[in-house]
Amino acid sequence: MAIYVGQATAIVFRTLPFLLLRGIVYTLFALLSLLYVGVSFLIGKATAPIHPYLPFVIWFLALVGSFPIVRFLREYLLYIVKAGHVAVIAELAIRGKLPEGVSQIQWGREQVQKRFKATSVLFLVDRLVVGVIRSINGMMWKITSFLRGVPGVGGLVKLANIVLYFSLTYVDESILARNFIKTDENIWKSAQTGVVLYAQSWRQILTTALVLGLVSIIVWPVLFFLLLTPALGVGQMWPALQLPAIIAAVLFSWVLKAVLLDPWTLANMILVYLKTTENMTPNAEWEEKLASVSKKFRQLKEKTVQTATTGTPKVCKI
Repeated sequence: MAIYVGQATAIVFRTLPFLLLRGIVYTLFALLSLLYVGVSFLIGKATAPIHPYLPFVIWFLALVGSFPIVRFLREYLLYIVKAGHVAVIAELAIRGKLPEGVSQIQWGREQVQKRFKATSVLFLVDRLVVGVIRSINGMMWKITSFLRGVPGVGGLVKLANIVLYFSLTYVDESILARNFIKTDENIWKSAQTGVVLYAQSWRQILTTALVLGLVSIIVWPVLFFLLLTPALGVGQMWPALQLPAIIAAVLFSWVLKAVLLDPWTLANMILVYLKTTENMTPNAEWEEKLASVSKKFRQLKEKTVQTATTGTPKVCKI
């Protein structure tokens, strides 16, 4: 296991413009979420005279109805900001500097546009990569399945699986970082090669991902409890604002994690992935194995071939 604390910290501090941008974007997202919750709460409360259970129905519908919108914003629009940040981190990790005379945010955005042409293509590549990573991790998970029945060990294996789920994002974004660096490969070939190299070196990379994922899981509740104290204070002074204050503590602890911790863990993971796979070449046996167990990997291969022959791959369902 390798964690580059000093180097990752230095890189993150050099991406201050992106940290500020992330702060603005995630704060706006949190404020809009808080406004939505507040309006839904007031509407539900206003319907109480009609029927005592009607507010709960309205709150439930408001919560369920917001899921598709929240997921779209989180996984699509917010991902564009992260992609530009990944491009900058990758450039700093490999070359140590960015081109002069252009803003960091503009340069990151240009790299995303130049490499992927359209945000829908970027999102599609990411979804396919995530699908392959899940298949790889599923294969490794089966190796440890016999441990689940061992007293005292089964619980640890389950905990590791939960942490593994939260660490997935760092692996797919590390493969995205490779995509920005390997400009001599088309985006589909780079993604295909990236997941194969991950499969070949999964032990070193996944160990680091698990540690970083565990740190990420631990830090969020710590931030929440730090913000909970002033939130409860607001509730004591103005009882009507107690619930909104607690929700605000939840949202803004998530914002702090997304703005401060996530870039650091991301930089660490990118460094580990790039350094581990630096001198590796894709293994044909692993390619065959992944093609046999992962539909998403077969789609990556198909798109690589389509791009090589026609220049434009067909759109596939994910």
